[in-house]
Amino acid sequence: MDLGNTPFFGLLRSRLDQLSERQRLISENIANASTPGYRPRDVDTSGFERMVASAAGGGGLQMARTKAGHMSPGGGGAGGVSIVTRDDSETTIDGNAVVLEEQMSAAAQTRMEFETGIALYQKGLELIRMAARAPGR
Repeated sequence: MDLGNTPFFGLLRSRLDQLSERQRLISENIANASTPGYRPRDVDTSGFERMVASAAGGGGLQMARTKAGHMSPGGGGAGGVSIVTRDDSETTIDGNAVVLEEQMSAAAQTRMEFETGIALYQKGLELIRMAARAPGR
């Protein structure tokens, strides 16, 4: 059984790949903070949201609302990692649109999301190991 092909681990691996690419782009943005005319780039997160929605629609991943006030899943279509150019809140006179504070905040957020993904991956493996053990162990 290939765990990478299961819906849970497949989506989680895709999310970790997306976060890794986002961290790479953020580091490029920070490195070019004083390059004239540089515009920061980021990962388009709607691709992952569409992937989760399509997996939910295909029966691979089921989400349920236990109360009417909770969030409902939405979107549609297939997704992947795509890069978009997004200016930060300010642009300097030389045309550079990188704001270091915003990039550092995005890096910290990405790191926390990556650590959460790794923790989920480890917990999923622990559950599989527990299920594979012989009874009474």
